[in-house]
Amino acid sequence: MINEKDNEPKQTSSKRTEHPYFVWDSIQMIPQVLGQCLDDQVQCQAENIVNKIIEKKIDKLIFLGTGSSFFATIAEKYFFDETTPFLSWSFVTSVFKNYPPEFLDAKTAVFFHSHSGKTEGDDQVVEFAKSKGAFTIGVTDIAGSALAEVVDAVFIGPGGPKKEMPASRTYATAIFRMMILATKLGKALGKENHGKNFDQALNELPAMVKTFMQAYEPIANSNVSKLQDVKSFFCIGSGPNLSTADESALAFSQCAGVPAQSFELDNFIHGPLQTLTPGMGVVVIAAPGPLQDRLLRVARAAEIIGAKVVLVAPEDIQVEFSMDVIINMPAGLPELLTPVIYMVPLWQTAYHFGLLGRGGHPDRLSMDKPEFIEAFSYLMKKDKWVTKK
Repeated sequence: MINEKDNEPKQTSSKRTEHPYFVWDSIQMIPQVLGQCLDDQVQCQAENIVNKIIEKKIDKLIFLGTGSSFFATIAEKYFFDETTPFLSWSFVTSVFKNYPPEFLDAKTAVFFHSHSGKTEGDDQVVEFAKSKGAFTIGVTDIAGSALAEVVDAVFIGPGGPKKEMPASRTYATAIFRMMILATKLGKALGKENHGKNFDQALNELPAMVKTFMQAYEPIANSNVSKLQDVKSFFCIGSGPNLSTADESALAFSQCAGVPAQSFELDNFIHGPLQTLTPGMGVVVIAAPGPLQDRLLRVARAAEIIGAKVVLVAPEDIQVEFSMDVIINMPAGLPELLTPVIYMVPLWQTAYHFGLLGRGGHPDRLSMDKPEFIEAFSYLMKKDKWVTKK
């Protein structure tokens, strides 16, 4: 069996076939683990990292990850750009490894995101970054993991190991505690007003997520019944919620076994929109922000074409057209914080969609099927496929 990065398909003995699946358990844990990010243990880790960044006179930040861990870095970069004075970049880890930026040096902090702390190749990239003098931080949920052992500092999240493949709680908590770190870093470096503005909202967010989840859960199955004939999804976002679009596409693929693609708003308009047909699904994340009106227009355009539209938007906006599904999010939340909570109902929706039975498994998707085991075993081989004559 494969034992690759955050996915552990070898654990067939713990597979569940009844409701709820393990991914359901993790979704339900999100408010709890977000709250635990406010505890002293995580706060102290954040303060220690802030002190090291200042001590080392860091002036650049790099955020790395793969899959959900990479998607989290997209939202984090926007938050750090607003709350700290640093230049920052977000990369897929393997891309960074093979196309490293020339500016990597002793004034660079590199954050390695991996829930399990054992994503293949991460240790090599850590050593490469260290060879350039960079300060390396592991953002993981597993203390003592391979990643935690090789980085200069760790930022350990609550919740511990998970048995299912989808990320859910680990995605939310990674973004949330990195936001906590960013506010501390911004205040320590003189962007105090921004930090204060976010402090209260961050402290209130776990309770807000809990209240919202309890209200949305009875609705989720009803919403899915309106989407049950959808065979594929486009997930559309912009700014910090491009991360939400990416993660929601992964959620529908992993939990429900349906093809799903994510696009940035204008990239979707310039091409993929023209491939829509009646019965396809479009998820539009219209969080508050400068592009919200354009996102609402895309939702309306998809509805005109005949697609099944899921609109995720604040409850206080007026939508003057019908949607198949409208997910009303709490009003008044700053756009930069919305990726933490806007993904929650999409995970709930994707999970219930998975219960329709499309041939996948909400915890493991297709990783118990012989052809997928063989395919992924081939992908993980170390030998080179392309050789020069």
